[in-house]
Amino acid sequence: MAENEITQTGNTLSNGDIAGRDITKPTYNIENVYLGNSSEFHVNTAINELLNDLANRGSEFKRLNRKPTPETITKIKYNNLSSKRHIIQQYLNHSSKIENALKGINSSIPFGKDKILENLNGLYYEALDQLRIEYFTEDVDIEKVRKNSDDILNFIIQKLRNSSIEASNKPLFQESIELGINVVVAYAFIECIVMENPTK
Repeated sequence: MAENEITQTGNTLSNGDIAGRDITKPTYNIENVYLGNSSEFHVNTAINELLNDLANRGSEFKRLNRKPTPETITKIKYNNLSSKRHIIQQYLNHSSKIENALKGINSSIPFGKDKILENLNGLYYEALDQLRIEYFTEDVDIEKVRKNSDDILNFIIQKLRNSSIEASNKPLFQESIELGINVVVAYAFIECIVMENPTK
């Protein structure tokens, strides 16, 4: 098996195996996250405060034809995004909402925006750890990031989705979770919170 290759597995847990858990659905190692039923999981999360704010900023759907900036296109090509370009398009259609929601989150959660962005940055490095891509003692190998870019973003999205669903303050509608998380991750990509910056 090639280094950094994501493989399908059956009953494994990458977040620490706990005896007695019956995991029956096939998973991928990089997305293998256990959804717990214990009350310890049911706490409020800052990301859900943001998702609820975004959901409350709803408006009539209009198919827009907004295009990314040259800087964003450069970053997309540099990181070799292919199957995740749609989240950038979703962000472009909701950019003003996410900007305003992030500005307002600090009124309900002290340093809420920083908590969310720091968590996103941490998830990026967690994904690199899962893929055995070194970043701690040397510069990130951009070719390995490029090879696994969609899997890295999938990992971040899946972790946020699980965290959102497990929390007490989750949005009422699944669509609010899916769209909101995509927009937030795309924002983090554009702002260089996750993935690699071509100009650094």
